[in-house]
Amino acid sequence: MHTELRYNWADPDIYETFMGRWSEHLASPFLDCANVAAGGKVLDVACGTGVLTKALAETGAHVIGIDASEGYLEGARLRRSHLNIVYEHGDIRQMRFDDNVFDAAVSTLALDVIPEIEQVVAEMKRVTRPGGVVASAVTQFLGGMPAWDLVIHTGAVLDADFAGLRSLRAGRQLFWPGGQAALWRKIGLVDVTEVPVVVDCEYACFADYWATFTRGPGSVTGLLMALSDDARGSIEEHVRAGYLVGLPDGPRSFPMVFRVVRGLVQT
Repeated sequence: MHTELRYNWADPDIYETFMGRWSEHLASPFLDCANVAAGGKVLDVACGTGVLTKALAETGAHVIGIDASEGYLEGARLRRSHLNIVYEHGDIRQMRFDDNVFDAAVSTLALDVIPEIEQVVAEMKRVTRPGGVVASAVTQFLGGMPAWDLVIHTGAVLDADFAGLRSLRAGRQLFWPGGQAALWRKIGLVDVTEVPVVVDCEYACFADYWATFTRGPGSVTGLLMALSDDARGSIEEHVRAGYLVGLPDGPRSFPMVFRVVRGLVQT
């Protein structure tokens, strides 16, 4: 028996607004780092709305994109269909596939929200053939998310729950530099490498920026929207000052640091 995945994001349009600012930009450098052979059979684990899945298919790969969210899969089929892609619903902690059937198993922007990450990576390894690639990219939680840090650090000064969230997120050393690589080696993957990839996360104005934290699917949104209007308004006022830095409202670009890890299944 398995508990439900604690990852109930379902609306593909909200996901696109929230994640699309960087997921489209991440796909190409991730594939460069993952170095998946063209034309192979690839599994995209927790594929979301299919950004990486489509990028893989466009290189000639034959891809199965698997996700726990039917809503995201509907969005993927609508936005990113391709002759080389099959999207399917499934539990990535215990996948239906036989051993050694894929040339690569990859995942982006997903493993950090799944509690059973070791189980998922072990499954990625199991379904990948000897010599095949297992690769992932997630955000670097300590120092790699300045757009988030502005909100979280501000909130932590004004609210105890935000202070707890800050400590919880920063303390997840699996998503510090080298953390994923250590897990890959623990699982038994070889020739492991981990590199940073930086992607610009762009906002048109403060309202656009703030909306991602009040209407997005993440943990910050949950805390913000649970506050009283006065408490949330106070955080917004201080965050606005940090966003504007004394300049007129308008576009701002924040770097996002992703840790890309790659390993091979031992032959």
